Amino acid sequence: MRIHSAAAMCSMVAACVCACPSYAADRSLEEVFVFGEREGSLTVPGVDAAERELARIPGGVALVSAEAFEQRYALNVKDMLALTPGVFAEQRWAEEVRLSIRGSGIARSFHLRGIELLQDGVPINQADGSGDFQEVDPLVQRYVEVYKGGNGLRYGASSLGGAINFVTPTGFTARAPRALRLEAGSFDTYRAHASAAGVGDAWDYYSAVTWVSAEGWREQSRQASARFSGNVGYRFGDRAETRFYLSYNHIDQEVPGTLSFEDALERPRSAPAVNVLNDYARDVRSLRISNKTAWRVAGARVEAGAYLNDKDIYHPIFQVVDQESLDYGAFARVQFASDLWGVHHAWTLGANVKANAMDALRFVNVGGERGALTAEARQRARNVEVYAEDRIELAPRWQLTLGLQALRAVRDHEDRLAPAASDERSFEGVNPSIGVMWRWREDAQLFANLTRSYEVPTWSELNQAPFVGFVPLDAQRAWTFEVGTRGTLGAVRWDVTAYRARVDGELLQYTVDADFPAATFNAPRTVHQGLEAGVEVGFPLAAAWHLELRGAYTLNDFSFSDDPQYGDNALPGIPLHALRAELRLAHTTGWHVAPLIEWVPRGAYVDYRNTLRTPSYATLGLSAGYDLSENVSLYLDARNLTDKRYISNFSAVLDAQADPGTVFYPGEPRAVFCGVRLNF
Repeated sequence: MRIHSAAAMCSMVAACVCACPSYAADRSLEEVFVFGEREGSLTVPGVDAAERELARIPGGVALVSAEAFEQRYALNVKDMLALTPGVFAEQRWAEEVRLSIRGSGIARSFHLRGIELLQDGVPINQADGSGDFQEVDPLVQRYVEVYKGGNGLRYGASSLGGAINFVTPTGFTARAPRALRLEAGSFDTYRAHASAAGVGDAWDYYSAVTWVSAEGWREQSRQASARFSGNVGYRFGDRAETRFYLSYNHIDQEVPGTLSFEDALERPRSAPAVNVLNDYARDVRSLRISNKTAWRVAGARVEAGAYLNDKDIYHPIFQVVDQESLDYGAFARVQFASDLWGVHHAWTLGANVKANAMDALRFVNVGGERGALTAEARQRARNVEVYAEDRIELAPRWQLTLGLQALRAVRDHEDRLAPAASDERSFEGVNPSIGVMWRWREDAQLFANLTRSYEVPTWSELNQAPFVGFVPLDAQRAWTFEVGTRGTLGAVRWDVTAYRARVDGELLQYTVDADFPAATFNAPRTVHQGLEAGVEVGFPLAAAWHLELRGAYTLNDFSFSDDPQYGDNALPGIPLHALRAELRLAHTTGWHVAPLIEWVPRGAYVDYRNTLRTPSYATLGLSAGYDLSENVSLYLDARNLTDKRYISNFSAVLDAQADPGTVFYPGEPRAVFCGVRLNF
């Protein structure tokens, strides 16, 4: 553990900042604030406008602005969404996180399934539905939209977990015209970030670069990455705007792997010998280009765009996975209003077309290098989604929402080494939804909805050795009912949703050997039910002081339903209860301090037979910050102060009593990070 070296690095950063002049001291705080609080533009709304749009959805949604995580060392999705109820996110290594909403992809042992990840409305996921997190840079997000369950209709999300949309700043919404951020901390971590933004008569721009280097706290966990993100918008008067996006990622990341139950708790810094010997890693090179154009015509708002993502992955694990993929697609959406029989209707009609072409090769892993070729395939995925939604104002405070989505997905696998294993399959689904909302106060709502989801198996689930051709898996289907309330009353803000999903053919996985992909099967019937509760309470103290409590509680009750083999056993993977809370004390002189607790009172089951649980745990963190001037601020982020050893997540197994396996990821130990942010 390198706590002392981390403290020394933080001291040096602070000393350098204090020695620097106050840049752009003639800019007032009000000017800087206004720059970041503009309402956005036709293609990208600002934070307030995005919140107003989400508030029209009769279901579980959330918006997290950059202010919620900018004064911490935010490296991954967990750091951004830590206080979002209903989102289960636990780090495996670096940016790799186990992410689940309402039990989506609950048994997925790697990366992501069951949630549509998007950047500025463009899919991060590949067209087959699989996704990862390495291309998501928290430092270039203005805000994050979370659409839980069936509430992500506008993005074509048809899966159990919904959608998460990361939104980049523009020249209108950037916090400052120029910014520099420098960070250092435990495990030889260093990060630098710079951004620039501007607005002209008809154009605006935003660009940012981020560089990260870290040794990692475990063996075989070093990372080095460089990222660029930018966009340019042009306005054709007041009624039309087009915006082009460009991003590039150069990521080298070692993979520490999973440990046995005992090693995860007693020797958490270790990595399996095979990971070190064969230099397990996941290196990514990706280029993303997209366009979004919006215009107003004849009382309607029309939005259309297209995208292309060129991505290469070099992934030495049990074999060297070498993939070159091209994802591309287009989308269109029109919104308009009409009055029928004296009732106001707000219509949304849209379509998404997504495709992926991937050359997937595998080689014998020889010390992290390619050996003999073992697999070669050309994989093509194609999806077409159309949807419609009608929001009906039944009365001044009552809204009825009707929705319908139809999709068709085609998977084509051409095996170039074993042609007999080539296969093709198509899936079709129709997902209706109905929701109702009552605004019982101007700033408070009650809502309920019923939605259907339809989730197609991904490539790794359809292709399972030694099976020849596709495994005969069905799509996962579910009906989800939810009821909830959100609003503001004085100094209290709340967001509470209860839901129950009846899932048919849930795609579940179990690990036999940690060095090989998990096997997948359709469970006959499962039930996902839970509670998502978030609260924020402000306590104004003396004139110069302010105290704020923020908390997020999630109940995850997921189980089989009269299964012939497992009865009503709990599904392994996610703990029943999860609580995170932060108490923030701030002073008008510019400093704040905020302890943060994360508590799992009872660990999750590891296996389908429910013979083993992970230990319960609680971790304590502390963040602090100080604004030296209007343009210079410091922060300190200390994590797991008690150095608690715990298991953060794992891959599910059939029977842990017979063989628990090496499937466990240890939780991050004590760590300290610090940084400085300069606005020009």
